Amino acid sequence: MRLIRTLALALVAGLFAAPVNADDLKSGPGEKIAGPFQVKAITGEKKDTTLCYVCKFGAEERPAVVLIFTQKSDENLATLVKAVDEVQKNNAKLGTVVVGVSGVADADFAKLQETHKLITPLTVAEDKDGPAKYKLNKDAAVTVLVYKKGGAISKTFAFKDTKAAADKAKDIAAAATEVVK
Repeated sequence: MRLIRTLALALVAGLFAAPVNADDLKSGPGEKIAGPFQVKAITGEKKDTTLCYVCKFGAEERPAVVLIFTQKSDENLATLVKAVDEVQKNNAKLGTVVVGVSGVADADFAKLQETHKLITPLTVAEDKDGPAKYKLNKDAAVTVLVYKKGGAISKTFAFKDTKAAADKAKDIAAAATEVVK
């Protein structure tokens, strides 16, 4: 009996000591988005206003939404957003928004917009670290939620850095295209 307990403890300890692969990074809610939250719009048609894009897209009965949370504003993020913008251009009913968290400032997004002329609105969360109910992983520089009308999550992506997110931009765009059909 003691041997079985010792082996079980060793197995559990080994599981906790195992390295985490980038693909294993989890961030965001599980099956359904976690509800409304307020952002300040830095770009887009609602520029300089505080609003809830989740609410806006819900009221407009958008068939699908791409919600991107980011801790950084850089060229890699621009690559990701441009891929989503391409889907948006061909699917006007797709809702898209980028939400800056954990220190992303208004000026960061203003500079990104000036350089790249993005379609997707760039916003900053009222809650510095993002809405708590969304359970964003602090180790995820970028969390992407692709969800259907009503809030059912179709696909979730989480990345340790914006470079990894940019590398998967086509996969994210494909997920958005699939869910908006």
